[in-house]
Amino acid sequence: MGRSPQVGAAPLAGVLLLHPRDRPRSDSLRPRAHGPRPRRAVVRAPPQPCRFWYDHRVGLEDYRRKRRFTDTPEPQGAPGAQSAHPRFVVQEHHARNVHWDLRLEMEGVLRSWAIPKGPSLDPADKRLAVLVEDHPIEYGEFEGVIPPGNYGAGTVMLWDRGTYECLEGDPAEAFRRGKLTLVFSGEKLRGEFHFVQTKRNNGRDWLLFKGKDGFATSGYSPLGTRSIKSGRLIETIRADKDARWTASAGPNAASGPRPPLPGSQGANPAGSDPKVTTGARTTAEPRTGAASRKSARARKGGAEDPFPAPFRPMLAQAAARPFNRAGWQFPEVVESLANLDGDGAVLDGEIIAPDEHGRPSFARMQERFHLEQESEVRKAAERISVAYAVFDCLYWDGRDLRAHPLSARRRVLEELTLPAGMFRSDTVEGEGLTLFEAARQHGLEGIIAKKAGSPYRPGTRSPDWVKIKVRRTLEAVVGGITRGKGYRKGTFGALVLGQYDRTGALVHIGQTGGGLKDADLRLLRARLDPLVTKTCPFAEAPDTLQPATWVRPEVVVEVEYGERTPDGKLRAPVFLKVRDDIPAKDVFLPPDETVPQAGNGIRPAPGTAVAERAADPAGSGRGPAKPERADPGPAGSASGATAPVQTRAAAKKTPAPSEVAFSNLDKIFFPELGLTKGDVIAYYRTIAPYLLPHLKDRPLTLRRWPNGIHGEDFFQKDIQDAPQFVRTVRIWSDQGDRDVRMAVCDDETVLLWLAQMACIEMHAWFSRIAPVPGRGRNRPGTTFDQSEAAIEASTLNVPDFVVFDIDPFLFPEGTGPTRRHGELDPDYTRRGFEAARQAALWLHEALEGLGLRAYLKTSGKTGLHAFVPVARRYTFAQTHAFAKTVATWLEQQHPEALTTAWAVPQRVGKVFLDYNQNVRGKTLASVYSLRPVPQATVSVPVTWEELRAGFDPLQWTITTVFGRLEQIGDLWADITTQAQRLEPRAKKANRSEE
Repeated sequence: MGRSPQVGAAPLAGVLLLHPRDRPRSDSLRPRAHGPRPRRAVVRAPPQPCRFWYDHRVGLEDYRRKRRFTDTPEPQGAPGAQSAHPRFVVQEHHARNVHWDLRLEMEGVLRSWAIPKGPSLDPADKRLAVLVEDHPIEYGEFEGVIPPGNYGAGTVMLWDRGTYECLEGDPAEAFRRGKLTLVFSGEKLRGEFHFVQTKRNNGRDWLLFKGKDGFATSGYSPLGTRSIKSGRLIETIRADKDARWTASAGPNAASGPRPPLPGSQGANPAGSDPKVTTGARTTAEPRTGAASRKSARARKGGAEDPFPAPFRPMLAQAAARPFNRAGWQFPEVVESLANLDGDGAVLDGEIIAPDEHGRPSFARMQERFHLEQESEVRKAAERISVAYAVFDCLYWDGRDLRAHPLSARRRVLEELTLPAGMFRSDTVEGEGLTLFEAARQHGLEGIIAKKAGSPYRPGTRSPDWVKIKVRRTLEAVVGGITRGKGYRKGTFGALVLGQYDRTGALVHIGQTGGGLKDADLRLLRARLDPLVTKTCPFAEAPDTLQPATWVRPEVVVEVEYGERTPDGKLRAPVFLKVRDDIPAKDVFLPPDETVPQAGNGIRPAPGTAVAERAADPAGSGRGPAKPERADPGPAGSASGATAPVQTRAAAKKTPAPSEVAFSNLDKIFFPELGLTKGDVIAYYRTIAPYLLPHLKDRPLTLRRWPNGIHGEDFFQKDIQDAPQFVRTVRIWSDQGDRDVRMAVCDDETVLLWLAQMACIEMHAWFSRIAPVPGRGRNRPGTTFDQSEAAIEASTLNVPDFVVFDIDPFLFPEGTGPTRRHGELDPDYTRRGFEAARQAALWLHEALEGLGLRAYLKTSGKTGLHAFVPVARRYTFAQTHAFAKTVATWLEQQHPEALTTAWAVPQRVGKVFLDYNQNVRGKTLASVYSLRPVPQATVSVPVTWEELRAGFDPLQWTITTVFGRLEQIGDLWADITTQAQRLEPRAKKANRSEE
């Protein structure tokens, strides 16, 4: 249970707190010399309202003073209004020193601390946290590379984010008092944390440590985890040059606006940043789109290159790759630009270094990245040729083209006569999948999908331009492990990897320590210890950074990597999972190490249509009975934070494209997360194999949010205009004394149609239209319309479950229930959920005493739902009576904590044990249903053991639920096969009540 805020003594009236520099001189405070000094009673000073010994500037003045926003991708931002649910974010920051930045939304900004060792889930770890300047709210979404020469230069990864609750009350006031007790509801940080200010460093040093609760974990390390925003490791972000983007120069940029180009008819766009693509999770193929092959891993250039004035803008576009020495690093590109006809131009393109097969080679490009001497540049230019691949024209002969559609800009580009050393990047209209397959087969990095009608938006990310990477993975044999350091001292540092050549020799291809979580380290060490050998299994003993222990080559792992270097090594390999299904003897080198072939480990980006086709070669669109995630995270991941969701582009590829007409896929449904209608559709497509068995044969009450979770919603039962592929059933409605036509969802096509209809959550009846097996006059019928008598005698009047809805009506102090878009439930609080958890445990104990098995799931909010599967022989009136008996008995046993009162004011301060859901036609959000809350949570089955141990019900969201399913499967898969009889239990319950 959450603790009540500690109330200290009232401060003494008239006490003046002084800043150290404002204190009076010490001699003015000396006692008078005459007379004896009176004895004074020792008075303990009251808590000071502020323990700072320095001025902490609330606001963004210090933040802005330290940064040049023309040179850094960090947001300039502005103070914002405090949100109802304050957010927190943790960013892993590899700058001069590796540290983690914890930021708490407070007073319209992100109050920020640098934590050198990172947050820990081990209560024994007291982490130093140094208070730094406030950051803007927008900083909570920042992930990328801060260029060299800027404040905090280095790589930033979004390590965790979520909301928090301050148990002291107002977090700003608790901050000023120097002590915060926080309850984090993030994807990695969950539960209670204590934040205490110390006297060190003039009060800037704080201590952060975990409270002892169900989320505490011993031996925790924050290293090696993935971004909760992109699913990437910090090493991948650093290696990915596309992470290096620069915010466009704003009106307050220190350097001021650039002078216009000669002959310019408007503002010079040279200072504008190039278009930043959005990292894709799916293959986009808009009908009017143009897919452009991605030619290189890096663009070069800078705003201050020493070019002649007319040509400076041509490489100014390359601010997304902030290397100001690009002019003399690539003199052949400068020469090509100088030979370009026209009076001033701004082009967008990439510099590439082709390999011997004509494909862009990052390894060759890297050899020219960091050359410092002019002589080195000349020698490298003779040995490694480069070319400038142009894919957009932003400004030409005095015309600003940025507002024109891409198709028009491409026509201008096609008319240009490009000199030697420059070429136009290929474009294919409307054949994105074909081009993707070609890129995959030829070992290219990927493609860029663009909408033909899109303007050029400098420095912004947009779904109009979507990067679709070919994700390279392969299987490798583990031939050794290296000695671990630091927190890995007790396990190992890295896996030494190899593949067999055609002679049967094991060839070293690299080593990886990335992607390994604590559980992976322990499990792999346990598996590899029995395989330790003194003999090196590799044909040639590899050089390793740390001493290696060799093992017999029997364990196979799957790794992700960027590309193979010319000597066959993997660039930036990252561990994904163990592959017990593949014998080590079957893991061979590809025929051409520099040209990975299809089928040798190259896979499209997770969630793409190509990935779906590979997973379902028959084209059924339904996938396996228990599908694998498109992008599985590391084995043993309970949270599955790296599991991406198929997005709006994937939603366009449906099981029956001619039947479901999708629209408004880019409409925002979850503003806090930026999730769209397309994301909701994609989620339901991915979850369909798990969800559909729980919807089959059940009438649905549609609850629709056409304008997202913060817009008005409405219920719809009568579906008179449903498409032909939607199964409907006529049912008598006592509300209007008439028949209504209700939808039934038996397949994926109908499920996607429901999502298209803005049904964010699914509401299925507790009874089914399917016949009850057996014979006899009293067997329920399958006629549901025409009269009340007909439906009373039908299968829809015999439920599959007895349902208990456990709702805590515990509100923040001083507040009460308010109706908000039809909701009466209080917002999630740790205190509320703990009360619901205890109520559920009491219910479980009571049901176990009656010999009944109950299934439990989270509501996706702050409550819980318990389902008792029963035989289809009882009417709703009978299951209602049974549930009422159990609930009222529990209320009598725990009157201070539980209530069954229907009047809302009588529920406040207690947990409402609702048995009234056991009525024909009433519904709860289905298992695996999304919930319309800012966190995009999912109603997830849980075990009673998990409930006893405690958990955060908000941890399972649209992105994390798949990791849980991969680990433990569907806990409710057998619920309808566990039919139980109530007669003996009802008699026992009645005796207990008496």
